[in-house]
Amino acid sequence: MAAFHNEPSTDFSAPANRRAMEAALAQVRAQFGAEYDLLIGGERVKTGDLLRSVNPSKPSEVVGVHHRATADLARRAVESAYAFFPAWADTPAEERIRMLLAASDIIRRRKLEFDAWLVVEAGKTWPEADADVSEAIDFCEYYAREMQRLSGPQAPDVQLPGEHGEIYYLPLGVGVVIPPWNFPLAIMVGMTVASLVTGNTVVLKPSSETPTIAAKFAEVLLEAGFPNQSFCLLTGSGAAVGDVIVEHPKTRFVAFTGSRDVGLRINEHPARSGSSA
Repeated sequence: MAAFHNEPSTDFSAPANRRAMEAALAQVRAQFGAEYDLLIGGERVKTGDLLRSVNPSKPSEVVGVHHRATADLARRAVESAYAFFPAWADTPAEERIRMLLAASDIIRRRKLEFDAWLVVEAGKTWPEADADVSEAIDFCEYYAREMQRLSGPQAPDVQLPGEHGEIYYLPLGVGVVIPPWNFPLAIMVGMTVASLVTGNTVVLKPSSETPTIAAKFAEVLLEAGFPNQSFCLLTGSGAAVGDVIVEHPKTRFVAFTGSRDVGLRINEHPARSGSSA
C-alpha cells in the first residue's frame, strides 16, 4: 500500500463544490422519514417500537425512523456475534484489509452524501461535517495499514542469546462499540473498523441522536464485503440495551467515547461481569 496521507477537505468556496453539496443535501432530504431495521445475526429485525431521529436545526423534520431493540434482542446480538467470531477470526488478514480499503473507497465516493447526513442529523456546518467524514476515511486507511504491519510475526523488544522469539497478535472476540453523537461518523467508524479488521466481531450501538448516520455506515460495510454476521447494528437507549451488551459475559471488550460518568459506569460493569472496557 502507498504511504498514509490524510484525506483532503472539500473547499466549499469553490462554486462547483457548493453546487455538489447542495445536490447531496437534496438527495438526502428526499430520503427523510425512511425506516431502518436492526441488523442482528445477519437478519433485519423490526420491533415496532420506533425511534424518530430529527433534524436538530429543525425538529419538525424526521430524518430517519429506527426500530428500538429490546433487552432480549441485545443479548441475541452478542450471542450471534460470539457464534460468528471463530469464522471471522480465521478469515485471512489480507481479506479483512481488502474489505476495509473498499469501505474507505465507498465513503470517499459518497463523501458529500455523508456530509449531508451529518448536517441534517448532527447539526454540523458544512466544513465540520466534511472534516468528520475525512477523519472517517483516515481511520479506514490507517487501520488497514496497521493491520498489514501487525498481521505477521513481530520481534519482541528483548531477544535473549540462543533464543528466537516471535509475537503474534490474536483477535479477542466480541467487541461492543458505543460512539458519541458529536462525532457520529468519524469516531464510530474508527472504533468499528479497528475492531473488525483485527478479526473481532462487533455489536455497534450508535447514539440515539444520530442513528441514521450509523445505518448508512452499515450499508457501507455490507457493500464493502464485510459479512452480515460480522457486526450487529443495535439501535436503542443505553438504559434499555447498552447495559445489557456491556454486561454480557460473552462481550470481550468495550470501545466507548462519551462522558466521564458514562465511561466510569461502563468500566465498572464489565469489570463485574468479566469483560474488558
